[in-house]
Amino acid sequence: MSVQLPNTIPAFKAHLESGALSAGEAVELQVRRFADLDQQTRAVVRALAPPPHAPDQSLPLGGVCLAHKDIFNLPGHRPGLGRDRGAESVGMVQAPCLSLLEQAGAINLGTLAMAEDACSATGQTQKLPTPLNPLGADMAVGGSSSGSAVAVASGMVYASLGTDTAGSVRIPAMTCGVMGLKTTHELIPRDGMSPLCPSLDSVGILARSTADLTAVLQVMAPNLAWETADMDSEIRVGFWLDGADLDQEVRQVIAPVMRRYGQQHLDLSGHERCLTSLQELVMAYEVAQTHASRIARGLACPQVQSLGAYGLTIPASWWRAALRERPDRLAQFVDHAFASADVLLAPLQTGFLPTTREVYLGDDAFKSAKLLGLHRYCGWINYLGLPALSMPVGTGAHGMPVSIQLVGKPFSEPKLLALGRQIATDIHGEHGIWPVLRLEG
Repeated sequence: MSVQLPNTIPAFKAHLESGALSAGEAVELQVRRFADLDQQTRAVVRALAPPPHAPDQSLPLGGVCLAHKDIFNLPGHRPGLGRDRGAESVGMVQAPCLSLLEQAGAINLGTLAMAEDACSATGQTQKLPTPLNPLGADMAVGGSSSGSAVAVASGMVYASLGTDTAGSVRIPAMTCGVMGLKTTHELIPRDGMSPLCPSLDSVGILARSTADLTAVLQVMAPNLAWETADMDSEIRVGFWLDGADLDQEVRQVIAPVMRRYGQQHLDLSGHERCLTSLQELVMAYEVAQTHASRIARGLACPQVQSLGAYGLTIPASWWRAALRERPDRLAQFVDHAFASADVLLAPLQTGFLPTTREVYLGDDAFKSAKLLGLHRYCGWINYLGLPALSMPVGTGAHGMPVSIQLVGKPFSEPKLLALGRQIATDIHGEHGIWPVLRLEG
């Protein structure tokens, strides 16, 4: 076939409407691309056959092929959760978030690799192949939505779903040089999604452009205030830079971007430290409760075993107190950070993208500071339940991407995407799309 797939979902839909692509041809091209690139990336856990009938092009995502983290229930099939490839499960009902995409015409091509039990800042796995970062096979792949980021970065799919408990959408988006949207806690239904830490878990979306993030989120959360996504509307921007623990090289990349778009600097160091401590307490306690049986039998992965063992020592009263504090902490933060800003630009990574050996536990080259640097500025946002958009804004050593995160008040995703679109178009032109990155050989 000589026809090439367009780079974004809106462009793809326009091709279908113009007749440049037939519905059947479009699906065939996407299926072939998905399978071919998986040979290089190892991102797929279980490939799914597309439906035999032609897609309804009139639907918002009609004919768009996606794939998702292997953490969501499928019809009659349980997810593998990074432990295995899943298995048939009679009577299992598809996760509602996947049904929303299906009803909008999207086609699910398969389940994607993840860190075991969604509990790791890297994609390191013991029981299944670890997906390869399209930036280079020796570069770290963030977790736990590792396969979701790799599939998007390599061009296997336009977008994918992941989950974010302490950065598990934003971290792999950062390491693979794409965009990752952690949505407001409970914005997207989590039914049919295996929990890690229910008070912190959120469904997220990964893509290479805000256009694709928007196309997916609009069918999953149509009641958001999408009129605020108009680029012509004024968005007040604050930024946090001073007081953040950043390598000087990273600071040099992100500081000009923050100062270009931000009108007011805020030092959020005190908030971040306190909120991170509360998030860590809640996460350890709930991981211990979620996986108590597997921890007791020694069946949990090392990350869950270690975190859960600590969580089992935390009194329930401390956990309840941390959750009771959350509404007040959120109100205090909103009053401070968003008094004169709609969107906050904040650090995401503390240093340049590490290699796999630097962040894989047990490796001779392991550096704890490198691993910590992947999730250092993520968890506090989960504690507050805020939405956050991870996006690359430049490159550092060896041409590797450097990302920041755009943070907003609850349910302000349209404004995050609007500002993200402005930044991306300023960097990459009209379509604001981050390049497809593919492994050599």
